[in-house]
Amino acid sequence: MKRPLLLAFAALAGTVLTACSSPPPPAFNPGGPASAVPATPVAQSSGPGSVVMPPFGQNAHIVMTGWLPKDAEMARAVVADKDYELAFLYAEYTGGKSGDWAAYVNRTMELQVRGVLAKPDVTTESFKGTIKIFAMKVIRDPAVPGDLDVSACFDNAKALNTSLSTGSVIAGQSVSNENYYRFTDQLSRSSAGQWQVISNYPIVYYPRAKECKP
Repeated sequence: MKRPLLLAFAALAGTVLTACSSPPPPAFNPGGPASAVPATPVAQSSGPGSVVMPPFGQNAHIVMTGWLPKDAEMARAVVADKDYELAFLYAEYTGGKSGDWAAYVNRTMELQVRGVLAKPDVTTESFKGTIKIFAMKVIRDPAVPGDLDVSACFDNAKALNTSLSTGSVIAGQSVSNENYYRFTDQLSRSSAGQWQVISNYPIVYYPRAKECKP
C-alpha cells in the first residue's frame, strides 16, 4: 500500500505568481549526492494572498488551491495554513531535513510534528508525482473563541514514495481510499498577532469525504 503522505501538504491553481528579485535556491534532489542539503523555501510572490512555495525538484508538483475567503482575517489564517502545509510536505520530501514548517506552528504542535518527521518511514523516504490540495474551507472553531479551523481535500493518488538515498520508487504501492481525504487544522493567533497551527483534527477519508475524490 502507498503510505499516505502525512499532513497536519510546483504549481498554484488559480493564482498568478510573480518572481522575486533574488534568484531562487537550488531544488532539493532526492537520490542525489549525500552532501546535498535542502534549500530554504523562497517566497514566490509579494502580493496579497501569496504563499511560500518550497523549492521542490522537477519530479514533484504540489497543486495548491488559490481560494481565499473574503474576510481579511480569515484570509490571513488560510494563507498561514497553506504555508504550513507546503512546508510540511517539503519536510517529507527532504526526509525530514527541512525545518521551515516550524515557523507556522506553536510550541506544542512543533513537538508533535518533530516526532512524526523523526520516524524511519519519513527519514528514509521522499516522493515524486503530483499532489493536489483543493476544496478548502475555513470556519470559526466551535469550541475555542477566536480560533479558526481550516480544512481542505488532499489527493496524492498520483504520487509515489521513493527512496531518499537512491530516488527509486518503493515497491508494493497501490492507490486506495486513503489517498483521498479531508484534513482540518486548528489555528490561533500568537501574542505577536500571527496565525499559527496549534492542532489538527482526525483525518476523514473517502468515501466519508466524498468531495475529495475526483
